[in-house]
Amino acid sequence: MDRLNCMRAFIAVVEAGGFSRAAGKTRLSKSLLSKYVAQLECDLNARLLNRSTRKVSTTPTGQAYYERSVPILAELDELESSVQANQRMPRGELRISAPVSFAEQYLISLISAFSKSWPDLKIELIFSDRMVDLAEEGVDVALRIADLPDSSLVARRLCPVRTIVCASPAYLRQAGRPKHPLELTQHQAIFDSNIPGKQQWLFREQGKKQVITMQGSITVNSVRAVRQLLLADLGVAMCPDFVVADDIQAGRLDELLTDYAFHDMALYAVYLHRRHLSVKVRLLIDALVEKFSSA
Repeated sequence: MDRLNCMRAFIAVVEAGGFSRAAGKTRLSKSLLSKYVAQLECDLNARLLNRSTRKVSTTPTGQAYYERSVPILAELDELESSVQANQRMPRGELRISAPVSFAEQYLISLISAFSKSWPDLKIELIFSDRMVDLAEEGVDVALRIADLPDSSLVARRLCPVRTIVCASPAYLRQAGRPKHPLELTQHQAIFDSNIPGKQQWLFREQGKKQVITMQGSITVNSVRAVRQLLLADLGVAMCPDFVVADDIQAGRLDELLTDYAFHDMALYAVYLHRRHLSVKVRLLIDALVEKFSSA
């Protein structure tokens, strides 16, 4: 059997946590994956996996082999991808995840032009405000608006995103207009559960970062729902400005505490660190950079 196929099968089983799940992701049969791994163990004269009826885990030798194999195969894939980039058009499926409001407002035109440029690509757009698991859900590129924590993902920063605190005029007439971030603790906050640390709102006062811990009775998993609740006069919220910009301009919502704004959010294109950067992904990243880097 081909050594590279055996290595790929072994890596797939380790990352999926078992032969059955690896079979579903690789479209190879469970028996074929088992044969590939068994052949690799035979060639190396070493046991790489501990097998039981419930789970599969790496032996110490298997873990070391896995950690060395991943970058080797990534380098080979990158080499093949760079050669193919000059020889053929990008083909296959490209799965893209993006926040709903942002995607509907800014991404559709880009994807339309991108699809016309590369007609052999089959593009699937997944609009969701939650942070999808790229490996688990087979997503090639995810667009995220966040202050990203360290992770195993590669994140390309595209542009800053301004976040603002706002509320409706009717709510402010009833509850009062806060003049300092500390006064927000007297107000009802509306939270977006997709934002890590959603209760910790950041501000800047005299060059120093100030964290305000907010309280509120309503949490939703959609920034568009946050906007609707703001318009229903139910509290204050912190959200990306593009979601509420039209409402602020029309006077339906008021921006608050502009002198204390702390903007650490940005738009990122995120993809798997251990997967080679294919031609289709590279072309999409280039298109995103061109569109948003000057924003």
